[in-house]
Amino acid sequence: MDRRDFLRLSLILGGAIAVSPLITPVLDYMGYYYGELKSISPKYLVANNSQGLEGFPRYKVANISQLQGSCPVYFFTYPLTDEPCFLVDFNKLNNMKDVEFKNPYANQFRINTNFKDIVGVGPKNSICAFSAVCVHLGCQLPAQALVSSSSDPGLNPSTSILHCPCHGSMYQLDQGGVVVGGPAPRPLPMVLLEYDETTGDIYAVGTNAPYFSEAVPRRRPRDNLIYDPRYSYSVPSNPACVRVS
Repeated sequence: MDRRDFLRLSLILGGAIAVSPLITPVLDYMGYYYGELKSISPKYLVANNSQGLEGFPRYKVANISQLQGSCPVYFFTYPLTDEPCFLVDFNKLNNMKDVEFKNPYANQFRINTNFKDIVGVGPKNSICAFSAVCVHLGCQLPAQALVSSSSDPGLNPSTSILHCPCHGSMYQLDQGGVVVGGPAPRPLPMVLLEYDETTGDIYAVGTNAPYFSEAVPRRRPRDNLIYDPRYSYSVPSNPACVRVS
């Protein structure tokens, strides 16, 4: 082997060694892009059924009677037991009804590609749901903190802007979670909902995009889909609203 071949082989081996730690998490990551929830142990799912969309569990997250107070947000977990999400009633937040958004993730992922639009549910078609984890670096979003200025971390009812406390990412919830400020590279994922008019039950049935951040979110299939060792996630007690002056 001459020197040129040796250098070429060394570069190839060095590159392979450098990227090898990323292969498993990246494959895991892409597995969820394509809705592959079968690799997840059922004990980590909020419900052990596949009656939702694209194999997602169908899971009751609340009853409309639990949203009858003045608080416009209600927290739950989905699709795994430690993934915080929240309902937001736009009618209570800013008097919107018959809510309808263009799906900002339409045709980007295999999961739920047929949803060009996302509509609100409930008596006034005003209830939607979002992931409570920032897609920038995985911080938990304080949607329960109702603030008077969009420059403050929390949710501003007058603008529907949710401001991340870590690095300043800002999401416009009444536009489907699109980014309006800060470093977040993509919109906030939404949870797709069904509403039973006879019982008032609200069900999560899927998502419009994977939950993820710029940090690789999963280490093994059985881990939290948004797992990041720097953060721990919790679900605030409902009703969760905290008015911040």
